Amino acid sequence: RQMDRHVWTNEETETFVGFMEELVSEGRIADAGQFKPGSFEKLAAKMNERFPGGGFQISHCKNKIKRLKEKYQFAADMAACSGFGWDDVKQCVVVDNKEILAAYMK
Repeated sequence: RQMDRHVWTNEETETFVGFMEELVSEGRIADAGQFKPGSFEKLAAKMNERFPGGGFQISHCKNKIKRLKEKYQFAADMAACSGFGWDDVKQCVVVDNKEILAAYMK
């Protein structure tokens, strides 16, 4: 059976990250950096309240966090390499020249 998928909009993603920040500030993160039990239920409920008809499920929230972590790790690894940097204004990784990028992509 194919898993029920949700295609996230930018607005949903930004709202979701804000809700995650709220949970962290409420102390709902465990020592290992994982959310405490009940947190995913709370995230799904907050998303459904903010986006009526969105049909957010716990699995959607867990998958979104997994994807966000993967994207963060990729960007952090790239930014740590020589010739790469971080643009605070654009909120993205930048590279000095095309040769450095080509070498990295190999």
